[in-house]
Amino acid sequence: MKQLSSSCPAKIGTMVVVVVGALLFHLVVTALAARVALPGCPETCGNVTVLYPFGIGHGCFRDGFELACDETHPAAPPKLRFARNGVEVIDISLPSGTVRVATRMLGTDSSSSLPRQLNGSWPAGLPANGSLAVSTRHNRFVAMGCNLLANLVANDDDDYISVCAALCVVRSALPRDAAAASSCSGFGCCQTPVARGLPSYGVHLNDLTQRSVTVGSYGAAFIADGEWFAGEQRSLQLGFVADPRKLADSTAVPTVLEWSLDMDRDQDMFWYDTRVSQWTRCVSVHSAIDDAVDGNLYGRARCNCSKGYEGNPYLANGCQGMYRLQFSD
Repeated sequence: MKQLSSSCPAKIGTMVVVVVGALLFHLVVTALAARVALPGCPETCGNVTVLYPFGIGHGCFRDGFELACDETHPAAPPKLRFARNGVEVIDISLPSGTVRVATRMLGTDSSSSLPRQLNGSWPAGLPANGSLAVSTRHNRFVAMGCNLLANLVANDDDDYISVCAALCVVRSALPRDAAAASSCSGFGCCQTPVARGLPSYGVHLNDLTQRSVTVGSYGAAFIADGEWFAGEQRSLQLGFVADPRKLADSTAVPTVLEWSLDMDRDQDMFWYDTRVSQWTRCVSVHSAIDDAVDGNLYGRARCNCSKGYEGNPYLANGCQGMYRLQFSD
């Protein structure tokens, strides 16, 4: 009979540790993946995970967080949308309290020799006094055109929120590469922070010179995720120079919204600790309240899992500990 090598027990022991470690990791990942939506509620739509307090269907969402899964086009993947207005949802993040949605550009041109002018509304369709607002931390207000003055305006009081101006030479003399090299700093394109996070805005586009312009001269404005715009601005500016109307009509612009809960209306989502006489966490143990929401809105807050835990703080036992398995040779 052949004798087993003295190294076999060590190898077998290592294999057992690896297998057990893999099983533990699988159980942890499975536990976290199971804690995203209320029991019996859809957890995905297309490739987007639906995280409570958002939800699809009766009893699956908080007021103001109702979503719908659009499966009307069998040849296309399903799209997640806000049930109230049909705005497409690209992704939802619990840790950052954000939702990325697909929006459009606002554009104006001149069909006569009169100066360009547009008084419109930024088209996200969010309800006033709701749970969602445009993020001031993540977005940029962008305008593209020649001699274009773009104003972002608060709809409720007509105050100016953000202003930027895009200057350029006569379009026919504009080199195609010049737009790409400008970094959107005022030459054919301008960008500026969004000063106040609101659910909607007015947008005013005007010819900067207030003189007659070439027929067909075009201007566009939009609110975009700053990281997305930083990566796409070169192609956007080149596309705008080539065919501005086509670019504006065909481009889906990702915009970041921030969401929060109402501390009065959603009291059942928070845990009040009588020992310290204050709200200390959300539904899940190992969670913490974050009241520093965008704009420091009074009476609104979000929750996150405590350090070392991941999951959904808005569900019972939704925050689970993460285990790191280390192996030595």
